[in-house]
Amino acid sequence: MKINGSGSPMAGMQPGGPLGPGPGAAGGVDMGIVDKIMAGDKAAMDNLGGKREALAQEKNGYSAVTTALGDLATQLGGMSAPEKFQRLKVESSHPEVVGAELLESGKNLKPGQFNFEVKELAGSAKFLEQGFSNANESAVGFGFMAIERGGGQADLDVTLEPGSTLKDAADKINAAGGGVQASIINTGIGDEPFKLLVRSEKTGESANIKIDPDTTFLDFKELGKGKNLAMKFEDVDIAREENSFSDLIDGVKLTAKKAMPGTNVSLNISHDVDATSAGVKDFVTKYNNVYSAMSDQATAKDGERPSLGAASSMRQAMRSIQSEVSGGKVAPGAGGMSLAEVGIMTNAKTGKLEIDEEKLKKAIAGNYDGVTKVFATTEDGPGLAEKLSNAVKGLQDRQSGVISLRQKTLDQQIQRQDQNIERQQRMVDQKQQRLQKSFADLNGKMQMMQSQGDQMAARMNG
Repeated sequence: MKINGSGSPMAGMQPGGPLGPGPGAAGGVDMGIVDKIMAGDKAAMDNLGGKREALAQEKNGYSAVTTALGDLATQLGGMSAPEKFQRLKVESSHPEVVGAELLESGKNLKPGQFNFEVKELAGSAKFLEQGFSNANESAVGFGFMAIERGGGQADLDVTLEPGSTLKDAADKINAAGGGVQASIINTGIGDEPFKLLVRSEKTGESANIKIDPDTTFLDFKELGKGKNLAMKFEDVDIAREENSFSDLIDGVKLTAKKAMPGTNVSLNISHDVDATSAGVKDFVTKYNNVYSAMSDQATAKDGERPSLGAASSMRQAMRSIQSEVSGGKVAPGAGGMSLAEVGIMTNAKTGKLEIDEEKLKKAIAGNYDGVTKVFATTEDGPGLAEKLSNAVKGLQDRQSGVISLRQKTLDQQIQRQDQNIERQQRMVDQKQQRLQKSFADLNGKMQMMQSQGDQMAARMNG
């Protein structure tokens, strides 16, 4: 009798049997069977991961909506009041004589015209030393040099040591500070081209200086005294210590550039149609960005429909902002205007705003106050910026806002999903470990039985 024959009870243990060995094994159970058993569990884990990813993508979409709403809110904040909405420009009839620029502080500035006459520019005191042949070698003497300063300031004492050069004198004056500056000029003229220029750093009478060279060889000539700006403003004499100042017309920085007595300089402050139009265009762009972000969340993408919660909350949010810009007179008061009258319309197919720039500029130029009331809140009532801003705040309200509530719901769902995935993964890992151990034990027993069978067969065949 042959124990290894087909009728042997050990036949199922032979290589190639139903529980035959895996690759590289002499005999036993194919351990790949664990992966086959676990395939269903892993598919379930993949499904959980897919649901979690869908929630994360929806949250990212809501983050995009929140960002777009924030940008729109910032834009609306810059249009909510007349002084914020309106854009002005300033033009000088003689910009080479008087220049002007608008400042952010000019919130109460109104259009108007102002007249100037520049009689004399503000200047600094200047003294020029008569000259030396060399800036670094020629001795300038030694001793004390006093610089008298105006405005009740104490004299500036400069001490020159024996052997001091022109450069040493300049360095000593600059090191002393006190609003006095020294520099060496190479005129390139004559045998003594190097001259020392000493001047007050500031302009105006209070910055005047006077130099007493005392025992030094320095010989200064006065080039100019410190003087104030002298000009007329609306036929009123005014003076300033500097040529640039911003305390005459609130919100306007003026710069006197050239003295031209007898010449009237007209400064005109007017509404800036182009800048105002650009602000309205920015509003339309940011509004459309919000609408696009919301539409992306409310419509199907890549063949997948949004969740019921996403679609419902987004449609509600879209209706809340769209209701503020659709139809009717927007500007309050008797002379109210509609958005259509200022060139802004809603596209019936896309829900976005479209702008007729030419019509907008024409409306701004023809009725600036009327266009202002469309957007800014005035004594006649709230404008579009305030109404739409309130709608945006309502969407983002932490307690009742549809956007905030949906984001909070998503955060909770993602957190629960993460906990569920972690729990399920732990159970799957434990199950896989138990199966691997069970089949490893079975494999060991079968290999032992195989070995015992081989030994029995060897003895019986022998």
